[in-house]
Order: sequence, then C-alpha cells, then structure tokens
Amino acid sequence: MICITIGRGRHSSLLAEWKAAADAGAELVELRIDCLRRDPDLKRILGNRLTPVVFTIRRGADGGLWRGDEEKRRRLIREAIVMGVEYVDLEADTALDIPRPRFGKTQRIVSIHNFKKTPQRIEELAEQIAKGDPDVTKIACLAQNLSDASRMLAFVGRTQTPTIGICMGPLGLFTRILGAKFGAPFTYAGFNPDLTFAPGMPRFGDLRSDYQYDRINGETEVYAVIGDPIGHSLSPAIHNAAFRKLGLNKVMVPIQIPVGTLKESLAALSWLNIQGISVTIPHKEAIIPLMNAVDKSVERTGACNTVLNQGGKLVGHNTDYRAAMVSLEQALGGSPGDEHSAILDKQVLILGAGGVARSIAFGLSRRGAGITVCNRNEERGVKLAEEVGCRAINWAMRAGTPCDVIINATPVGMHPNVDESPVPPAAFRPGMVVFDTVYHPENTLFLKLGQSHECITITGVDMFVYQAALQFRYYTGQDAPVELMREIVRKKLNPAKDD
Repeated sequence: MICITIGRGRHSSLLAEWKAAADAGAELVELRIDCLRRDPDLKRILGNRLTPVVFTIRRGADGGLWRGDEEKRRRLIREAIVMGVEYVDLEADTALDIPRPRFGKTQRIVSIHNFKKTPQRIEELAEQIAKGDPDVTKIACLAQNLSDASRMLAFVGRTQTPTIGICMGPLGLFTRILGAKFGAPFTYAGFNPDLTFAPGMPRFGDLRSDYQYDRINGETEVYAVIGDPIGHSLSPAIHNAAFRKLGLNKVMVPIQIPVGTLKESLAALSWLNIQGISVTIPHKEAIIPLMNAVDKSVERTGACNTVLNQGGKLVGHNTDYRAAMVSLEQALGGSPGDEHSAILDKQVLILGAGGVARSIAFGLSRRGAGITVCNRNEERGVKLAEEVGCRAINWAMRAGTPCDVIINATPVGMHPNVDESPVPPAAFRPGMVVFDTVYHPENTLFLKLGQSHECITITGVDMFVYQAALQFRYYTGQDAPVELMREIVRKKLNPAKDD
C-alpha cells in the first residue's frame, strides 16, 4: 500500500488536496498537521475522513514544522486517537509518554528519523522503538552510501515486526520501492509536485504507474538500472510496463551508484540477487572487470550496458551497439539485412569517448565508415581512436570537420541542461545525418539545430527503445512489446500532451 503525505498551510488547502488524492485512488493518507499555520481544528479536519489516515505532527528536530508548545502537540495527538484515526505517528520518546489506550482501533507507528546518517546498528534503533509499543516500526535515515541503503532494506527483510525502513536521499530510493518485497506494510509518497517532505521521496503517480508498487511481493524478481546520476532514467518505466504487459512478476528499480564505488556497491547489493542490470553513464566500461564473462559485443566495443545474473555468475552484453547501428542504417536508407551497409564509406564524427561512443565507433568501423573521434578530454579521445583504428581531433576543431554523419555521444543537452549543444550551428549542413544518443529530452537543442539546417535527424528515443527491447529479450527470453515501450517513453518525455 502507498501512503500519500499531505501537508498544507491552510485547513482548506489541506482538505482540498486530500480530496484530490482520494479521487486519484489513495488508500491511505498521512496528514502532516505540523504544516498548518494556524491552530489545528481536528473536528474540521477529521470529522469526515476521505480515506484512512496517518495522523502526524512532526517536531522540528525530526524534520517537521511544528514550532509550538510540546504539551499542546501531544494533546492534539491524544485527541486524534480519541477520534479514532487509523494510525498515529509517534516519535520513539513521545510514544513512551502516550501509552496505548485501553479501547480504540488506532494503530501506533513508532518512528525514528535521522537526516544526517544511517547508524551502523539499525537494530539499536529498533530496540528503542520497541519500548514504545509499536504496531508498526518506522526507521528513516539518510543514506551516505549504497551500503547504508542495502543494510536498511536487509533489516526490513529480517525483522519480525511490521517495519517501514527507508533510506532518504537519492541513494536510498530503491529502499522505498523494494520494501514491499520484504514485508513493509506501506511506503510513503508525495502528491503535490511542488512539495517535498523528505529527501528522495517519490511521487504517488510514479510508484503506482512506473513500479506498480502494490503488485510487488516476496516472489518478485528484482532488476536494476545503475548510473550516476540515475533520476533521469526511463528504463524502469518501460521495462516495468513491459513486464506487466506479459504478466511477469518482475520489477526494475533505479540505483544510483556514485563514480568510483561500483565494486563495493555491487558487493553490498549482492544479497538482493538482482537478476539483470541496465548499465548507464558512467559505469559502462568500469563494470567489465567485475563480470564473470562477457559476450563478443563487449569484447569488441569495450563497453557493457546489460548484465545478466546466470546462477550467481554475472555475464555482460552490449545492446547499445546493435541499436545504434540499426538506427543509422535506417536513417541512411538501408536496413540491417542489406548485403552492403548503408554506412560504408560514410564519414562520421563522433563526439565523446565514453561507453556509448566506444560501442558506436566499433560498430561503424566494422561497417566500413570513416571515423573521427572528438572528445573534450583529448587524451581519452586519442585513446579511443587508437583502439578503433581511426583518427582523433581536438575539441576546438569539431565544428569545422567535414562529415556525412555527426553523432553526439556525450551527455551535453541532457535534462536539465536542455539549452546546451555539443556543437555550434556552423557544424551543420543540409543532408547531413545528425544523431543524438541523449533521449531526455527527445528533441534536444543539437537536433533542433540540425533540423533548422535541413539535416536528417535520429533521436535518442529510437535507439533507447531498441536497445531496451534487446535487453528485455535477455532478461525474459521473450520479445518485448516495442510499441508500448515507445509510447511510455514519449509520454514520459512529453507529460503535458497527456493532459
């Protein structure tokens, strides 16, 4: 179950948002009474409840907005219990002073919040909470690394008391989703896009539609997309939609793994038995030494974007490579099955020298293209060019290099930096093929400049969907619902068009 957190400064706004949440399908709502700017009128708020309620008045020390008298706060909590709210949230020390009433149905969520760190021994926090006679234990701590988040989720899985264990911040998002697999009674989500109650709290719509949170159970197989950053990734949305379409009990979650921590982070997550991993920037090269085996596409390109867990052995694949070649063949008027590639003898400028650039460069080389690599870090660009057997140029020369195809394999122009292009307008000429591997947004400034100069453009969406479909085949052994995937991507990139 998903609990929507609502907190507004005015009673009327609180009630209006509560109604909107109920209309959207909310099964449980946490009312953050501490957000009200006037004395709470509980009869007005709770007299006609629109959904079951978690009643919360959070103190400032625990991340809340209550600045009033402490005795008054506790009096309001007792009043809510008398009025029969479904749940009341009590801090561990507060719970000691508010004993369970002899009669009544209100359940006690006894909680501890730490906005600075995740203690090494989470069990000690649970022991403090146990003294407050909880029906539900809630522990919310800030994750400083993946080990923190992993330990929190593992604790939820082994405790006997119904427990909501959350690691706040971007490193802990997956704990909010996978708690359902390990028995958490519910998770928390935001509703108003302009309000955030805790770092990393997901939105109700995302939990419900992208992750189908209420369908996750103990038998659900876990998949992940890893990167740094990872919040922009649409992989969970399209893979989870495809899993649902085919009736598969699987879920893909985003896991942010900071640069330089890949080995220890994967080790910390190994107990989750993640069945498949989609690898994105900046880990496509760094993950290769951690594989037990790789296929020829990874050996050839030196980049890995897909990992399969085969009985505990990690096997690496590269679906970027095939997806990019198909996209280019089609844009140049050919098809992958042609005897002679449409890419043959085309002059191609590749911007970037990371994992995607490597995949594309090796694919183009095999098809007989003339390749020039250009990277902001000239040393990396030269290294890639030497490995592929092509030439490299200085970043300052990119706009004046003659070519038939120009490919952006850098993150320049990716959301939120949508006003950036890796090349100036002078780089484009009519008839040129302009290919951007960035898919968020779909129509980048780079592509807009190409379109304004009468170029043929390839968006990152086509490549992204095709490589995801190939990944899906690896994950499930079944053909992906490609059109559904494409539809999900475009809806995500253009949400206003759905209104």
